[in-house]
Amino acid sequence: MNYPTYLRLGGLLLGGLLTACGSSGGGGDAPGPVNGGGETRDGVVEQIVLDSAVDGEAIAITLIEPTTVTEGATYPLILHSHGYGGSRQTTRPGDDSLMGRLLNAGYGVISIDERGHNESGGTIRILDPALEGQDLLQVLDWAEANLDWLAYDPTGLDTGLGKGNPLIGAIGGSYGGGYQLLIYAIDAKHRLDAIAPDITWHDLRYSLFSGNVFKSFWATLLSAGGNLPPNTQDAQVNQGLLEGLTLNMLSEDNLALLYQNSPASHCNGDNAFTAPGGLTAIDAFITQSAQDTLFNFNDAYHNFRCLSEQGGDVRLFTKAQGHGVDNGDGGDHCGDIERADATFAWFEEKLYGRANVADFVPPICLMLGGSGDDAVVVNAVSVGGTDVALETMSVTTGEVGGLSPIHVSVYTAPPGGDVVAGIPRLDITVTDPLLGDAGVGDPIFFLSLTKRSEGTDVVLQNQYRPVRGYGAFSIELNGVFARLAEGDELLLTVQGGVLDQYAGSSGLVGQVNVEGTLSLPLIGPAAPAP
Repeated sequence: MNYPTYLRLGGLLLGGLLTACGSSGGGGDAPGPVNGGGETRDGVVEQIVLDSAVDGEAIAITLIEPTTVTEGATYPLILHSHGYGGSRQTTRPGDDSLMGRLLNAGYGVISIDERGHNESGGTIRILDPALEGQDLLQVLDWAEANLDWLAYDPTGLDTGLGKGNPLIGAIGGSYGGGYQLLIYAIDAKHRLDAIAPDITWHDLRYSLFSGNVFKSFWATLLSAGGNLPPNTQDAQVNQGLLEGLTLNMLSEDNLALLYQNSPASHCNGDNAFTAPGGLTAIDAFITQSAQDTLFNFNDAYHNFRCLSEQGGDVRLFTKAQGHGVDNGDGGDHCGDIERADATFAWFEEKLYGRANVADFVPPICLMLGGSGDDAVVVNAVSVGGTDVALETMSVTTGEVGGLSPIHVSVYTAPPGGDVVAGIPRLDITVTDPLLGDAGVGDPIFFLSLTKRSEGTDVVLQNQYRPVRGYGAFSIELNGVFARLAEGDELLLTVQGGVLDQYAGSSGLVGQVNVEGTLSLPLIGPAAPAP
């Protein structure tokens, strides 16, 4: 295969030509991949560098062809990219990996170094649609211009080549999930047909500055990776980190950058780079760790809601495995369903058109507890549900307040037990004990749900929601998931500091009164297992 207009690097793996006839699946008269009738060869792995049309910076990608390529056959393409501070896949992966399985099943892969990462030039702007976004669209342009085996749906929106629309999917987690949602939102040619974003964000303002409190642990860790050579993090991103760590604040410019680089801005119609006509239907398999304290379940839920509203086949799947640095990682499964198996089936159905092979993937699968072994299938995510009145609590703010949390019993499971699964809602008023609504200072405290079982307390999924300031608040708590045996209690835990996630961001020691209503997503014990 020859790419005369692009720099070719080492690492080309050429296989000998074989004389047997092959099949890529699909076939018949259905739109999509077609069988070939010619010779077969081993697929190649090739390192390619493009010059960014934005500013000439390098875009480093690796082309990994299907394991076996048959002359005349066409194959879907899977895009892949890495997590924050990471790098692309440059070699053919093992057969047991998700990517290896896809390659062996007749998919090609392009793995991408995002801007500012590894061998790609420029600086890391956290998936800025004006920079990273344009580079990603250029990669798609390159694929269409150079891959003679790329499969098309001739009935789809034509991209200007007279072939229809290419059959393209995407995989990756964290930052590697964010790029998928970016391409989906800004590509006017709508070339992504099916995506599988894992453990990624909906609104970075929520993920890194929830409740207007800086998530110091994760911001510091991510920036360490973004600044580790050969990576180059952008000056504005570094300035935002310094601002957050020293002031526990983010400027309007930095908040605007986070919002522009989030799916939320496209969902809300607030992004100038959204493709003309707005978001369209796409098939999306959204997976998230319920244990994740960087991008928690609420991120996945709001992405799920947004994409579902566009009319595609959108499914939501939670598991234990995620970023996990501060919370431990369990399995990558929801009950008996492994994420890799579900993702593979997703593309078989959506790109190869193999009917019903993803039927075992439920519309919404929610893991319970900490491992993923226990899970339930539901048709909708519960947001609130059972209201509990909260009497006035006197809360000590600041990191000292974290040493003496307040536990308020809000629910006891009846005979037969119960399941809490979804997003609790909280409506509270925060006042100064002496001055009421006219309180002075800048109080900060944190809310979580704790499960008390046989005398042992566990903060569900290690999830804490900050609250800052005085006045009335109507907020979502972070999603929580647990099976409750008869007599198990749920406690609302209120405390002044959470050192493992918000060190230095807990404000000054003080006292506030808190009262209001908590609404719990209790769904009963009878929901089926996957």
